[in-house]
Amino acid sequence: MADAPARDPRLPWLRLAGMAWLGDTIKAGLIKEFGSPERVFAARPDELARVPGWTSARLTRFVEQAPRATPLCPPDLLDRTGVRLVRFTDDDYPPLLRQIPDSPVVLFVKGTLPPPDRPCLAIVGARQGTQLGFDIARDFARALAAAGFVIVSGLALGIDTFAHLGALDANGLTVAVLGNGPDVVYPAGNRRIRERLLQRGALISEYPPGTIARPWHFPVRNRVIAGLCHGTLVVEASARSGSLITARLAAEQNRDVFAIPGSIRSRAAEGTIALLQDGAQVVARPEDLIAHYAHLLPARPETDVDEADQGFDDEEYALLSAIADEPVPLDRLLLDGRWSRDRLFSLLLTLEMRDALVKLPGNHFQSKTKTPLGR
Repeated sequence: MADAPARDPRLPWLRLAGMAWLGDTIKAGLIKEFGSPERVFAARPDELARVPGWTSARLTRFVEQAPRATPLCPPDLLDRTGVRLVRFTDDDYPPLLRQIPDSPVVLFVKGTLPPPDRPCLAIVGARQGTQLGFDIARDFARALAAAGFVIVSGLALGIDTFAHLGALDANGLTVAVLGNGPDVVYPAGNRRIRERLLQRGALISEYPPGTIARPWHFPVRNRVIAGLCHGTLVVEASARSGSLITARLAAEQNRDVFAIPGSIRSRAAEGTIALLQDGAQVVARPEDLIAHYAHLLPARPETDVDEADQGFDDEEYALLSAIADEPVPLDRLLLDGRWSRDRLFSLLLTLEMRDALVKLPGNHFQSKTKTPLGR
């Protein structure tokens, strides 16, 4: 009975994952070279040396410590917390993530990973964003999830939150990559979103159950966000935003980087403007991304329902109805009283980006549906 834990097929993977000093690039390289941790631990030094990245000291340390490597966590902890271990060689390990040089050799997962043939897109941005940025992130995510994208973000407050919410609005798939164990609720304010997300996607982490969030975990996990996805969209970012790390990593992984431009006078746009100057692709509408990745998206069924009436909330519906019959000047909308000035500007911009209305000369607006929308 004492030997039973050694027969658990997860244990060798957890032992290799637990050698944090080895580095993710070498660990991933070992699995790519040998196919399993059992074969890694049985390999001779000259065979191990075929994997790039070793120093003589590190190789010697590995040979000495491999026989007694401590697992990252005991397998029974996974069973107790309802966390599934997804190994690098498992069929449902995300295929794009396998391609980066420093792939995690194991993932700790709660929920259901998306089908491997569904394209993933990361939407990231500032924690301290603007309401306009939050609305844009939500609208983009809603439209993209409805088109068939899996929306990937980090479940942080701010842009990440609204990216997940947008996907959930569309009853789409979404994945959160965490900087803590998947059983740990962080941030506490996103508990309800986390619960909804588990019904339509997955929580993914390279940190085992019980791991609390640490500041240095988040830059590390950003490579996983980028690595899961065909592209990364940055909605708002200050000059020092962590989302810029995700964008840089995506570029280094030879993935697409997109940015939504903002006002040159807004601190929340400093990062996105810098990305555009560095070669990121400008995006103004969700349809830009849908067209860019059309070859990856599932076929959309034909429908006789007017697309202009799809996916609007009550507030958006009210505004579109108010401007359905004729062009309406901005001043009249401001006097209407149903929307504050800032909220009205936000709604007008997001509806324009969704191609639901047109802005005419003289600050007039009209819905693209000429009669009031049906409900």
